[in-house]
Amino acid sequence: MLERLRGVLKRRRRPEGVIARSYAQWRRQAPTTKTKASPIDISVVMPVCDTPEPVLREAIESVMAQTHQAWELCIADDASTQPHVRHMLAEAAAADARLKIVRLERSGGIAKASNAALCLASSDFVAFMDHDDTLAPHALARIAAELAANPDLDMLFSDEDQLDAAGNFVNPYFKPGWNPDLLLGQNFVCHLACYRRTLLLDLGGFREGIDGSQDYDLALRAATLTPARRIRHVPDVLYHWRQSPKSYSAARAAACQEAARRALADHLQGHATVRPNDVLPQWSDAVFRVPDRQPLVSVIFSGSHRVPRDLTYKNIEILTAKPWSNAELARGAVLIFVGNVTVNAPGWISPLVANALRPGVGCAGARIDDAHGRILHAGYVLDAEEVALTLAPHSDAEDPGYRGHFFLMRTVSAVSVQCLAIRRDIFLDAGGFDPRAGAYADIDLALRLAEKNLRSVWVPLARVRARARMPFPDDPQGAAYMRERWHDVLATDRYFSPHLRIRNGQVGLRPAVPERQMA
Repeated sequence: MLERLRGVLKRRRRPEGVIARSYAQWRRQAPTTKTKASPIDISVVMPVCDTPEPVLREAIESVMAQTHQAWELCIADDASTQPHVRHMLAEAAAADARLKIVRLERSGGIAKASNAALCLASSDFVAFMDHDDTLAPHALARIAAELAANPDLDMLFSDEDQLDAAGNFVNPYFKPGWNPDLLLGQNFVCHLACYRRTLLLDLGGFREGIDGSQDYDLALRAATLTPARRIRHVPDVLYHWRQSPKSYSAARAAACQEAARRALADHLQGHATVRPNDVLPQWSDAVFRVPDRQPLVSVIFSGSHRVPRDLTYKNIEILTAKPWSNAELARGAVLIFVGNVTVNAPGWISPLVANALRPGVGCAGARIDDAHGRILHAGYVLDAEEVALTLAPHSDAEDPGYRGHFFLMRTVSAVSVQCLAIRRDIFLDAGGFDPRAGAYADIDLALRLAEKNLRSVWVPLARVRARARMPFPDDPQGAAYMRERWHDVLATDRYFSPHLRIRNGQVGLRPAVPERQMA
C-alpha cells in the first residue's frame, strides 16, 4: 500500500498533471491581451467532411466572432454525404460575404480538400483550422498584431488547448519558441499555424498521401525554405482542439503516426533513421548516424573516478584535465567534456558525436541520471536571478516531462559540461570556456555559440549516470559575471514558455500577468 501511495504521489508531481489541474483557474485569471487594430488580411482555410451540425456551426461561428475583422473563411467541402453540411455552408456564405465555399464532387482527403480551400485564399497570410475545432475570439487579432510588429515573418504558431465533451478547456500546450530539434520528434507547431501565402505556393501546398500528418509535413518543409528568424511563436492560447474519439487523428492514430514518420524521413533525406520513440511511441526519434569512418573523439575527463567507456565507439583518445585546460592539445575532430559520470546506456558517444556534427549545432549534451535512474539534467533554462535552472532535478525515471520533453531531443539554451560534445574547431573559434564564468562556463559557452547562430541540443539517446549528487553551482563571482555579461539574454529563455516557471524543481504555471498592450 505504501509503495502504491508513493507511486500516486509521484504521478501527481508530474508537470503535465500539475499544469492541467491549475489551468482552469489560470484561464479565469489571465486577461486577454489587448491588440491594436491591424489592417492585415488573414485567410482561414478549413476542409470540411460530414462534420456534425452543432460542431461545424461552432467552428464557423468562432471565426465570425473574431475581434479582428480583416479575415476571409475559405471552406472546401470534401464531398460530404450529409445534407446539412451543404445547407449550413450555403446559409453561412449568404450571411457573410467573407465566406468562400468550394465543393469537391469526389472525396480526396484532408490534403486535397485543404489545397482546394487554399486556392480560394486571397490574403497575404493563411491560417489553418480543422472543421471541428474553434478559435479564441482574439486569435486572428493576435496573429495580425504580431505580423504588423514583425512584417518579415513567414510562419507563426500559437499555444493551444483542448475542448472536452462538457465544453471545458483542458490539456493546454504552452509551447517553446521555434525549436527545430523538437520538431524532429513531435509536431509542436500544430495549431494555430499561420503561413505567408507565397511560401505556401512555393511549397506547392499540402502534399497528398500524408493525411492526418499533412500539417506536420507542411511545417517540416516550410522550415527548410525560411530561416528561423522568420518563424515566430505567439505565446497565447489561440486554438481549442476538440476532444473526440471520431476525429481523424484519434480514429486513425496509428496511420497518422506512420504518416508523420514518413514525412519526417522524407524531410531528413537519409541523414537519420526515423523510428518510434521507445517510451512515447506516438512521437518519433531521429537517430543521426556517425560517418562510416569514425572521426577521432577526444574525451576530456575532469572527474575523480574512472573514465566512462563506450565499447561501440573505437576511435577515441582520453585526456585528463579541467574542462578549460588542455583542450588545445586534443587531436579529435570532436571534443567530449566529461565529469563525474558513468555509463547509463551503451553507445552514449555516438549520439553526441552525430548531433555535434550536424550543421547549425554548436554543442550537444547528454541526459544525466542519478544512481536510481531519475533524471538530473535535461537541459538548462535561463533565469535572470539564478542564471539558469535545471529542467529536471530528480524527476523519476518514467516521467515523460511536460509534453514528452524528457524523452525527445530538443534545442535548449545550454547543456551541462558534465557530458558535453562540441566540434574542436567550433570550440577553439569560440575561445573555449571563459574562466570568468566559473561554474557557469558551460552556459556562457552556449550563449556565445548562440550569438553565432549555433544551437545547443539536448540528446536523450545519450544517457550517462552521475556518480554523485549534482548540486547547482555555488559560485557568486561566476554568477555575477553572467548577470552582467548576459543580463538581457537571461531575462527570457526562448526555448521555455513564458507562461511556465520552475519552482522547487517542478515545472508549473506562472501566475497570470497583468493585461498588456501589443505594439
